[in-house]
Amino acid sequence: MQKEWKAELIEAGGCAEGDLIADYGDRKAEARAAASDTVWSALTHMGLIRASGADAATFLHGQFSNDIKGLGEGSQLDAYCTAQGRMIALLRVARRGDDYYLMLPKTIQASVQKRLAMYVLRAKVQLASVPEWAILGLSGPAAAECLGAADLPAPAVPAAATKNDITVMAIPGRAPRYLLMGPETGIRGLVGRMPKAARVGARAWAWLDIQAGLPTIGPETSEAFVPQMANLDLLEGIHFRKGCYPGQEIVARTHYLGRLKQRMYLASLPAGTPPPPPGATLAAPNLPGQPAGTVVDAQLGPEGGIDLLAVIQISSHDAGTVLWQDTPLHFRDLPYPLAASC
Repeated sequence: MQKEWKAELIEAGGCAEGDLIADYGDRKAEARAAASDTVWSALTHMGLIRASGADAATFLHGQFSNDIKGLGEGSQLDAYCTAQGRMIALLRVARRGDDYYLMLPKTIQASVQKRLAMYVLRAKVQLASVPEWAILGLSGPAAAECLGAADLPAPAVPAAATKNDITVMAIPGRAPRYLLMGPETGIRGLVGRMPKAARVGARAWAWLDIQAGLPTIGPETSEAFVPQMANLDLLEGIHFRKGCYPGQEIVARTHYLGRLKQRMYLASLPAGTPPPPPGATLAAPNLPGQPAGTVVDAQLGPEGGIDLLAVIQISSHDAGTVLWQDTPLHFRDLPYPLAASC
């Protein structure tokens, strides 16, 4: 991210937490706007790795959980796993021409890129970070209208389209949602062309991800979950017939033998509760002295409560009581149906 844009966002009232522009001074009001209005968010904490070369598709296909070779004009979720089937990272992969762009938090970008590079060997593929590009989130009832005003297409999930050097990816959400990526100068220039969209910080965008049931994997939760625990099978992030990749045997065995004991759930905590950090351990009466779950992400909601995604023992969820620091979670419905308990 160029220093000029970060300085511009901070000058506009943005509160920076490292690379992340968290909010603009009123996190609850921004969550309220994200819940009902059309908003945009500068996702300065997200990085991009570009994979190019004649073997790029084949190489990535052999590393990730999803069908890279079958990815056309669209984007998809992909898990990058250890040999034990634990997710090192969760990426959104988009194809643009012959190149593939891997979107992930900057906090794990360098380690993921280094690990991928170890397996390139003689393959004709180049991996490079793309610091001169930026990512923008756009959400809300008038999001498609805003894209039209900026002379950009508004594809339907899971499609993507590129125009004027900007790639627009449609992603799941309770309202229309899009990710825009391209050269930072072009992304910055879009903001003034979308007057119907209000600016919110990345925390409000993360709240929208929680409402959509989309997990985020950072340093605190890297290697904590098998993909199905974070509902990747329900989010079309796993292709079970694509062939080998690191951890594939564990992921396939979990799927075909039905040994999944944990799932990701959407829940809330009452206003005034300290928000649990990613990786925080949850407890339950049915598992005394044992961890009952792990927080994926938690953010302040529009009414002042805390909304969160957590990977929880199915038995503890079904028993009805799961606790964060003695406060019970209130479970809510995800926007997609959970598969039967495995």
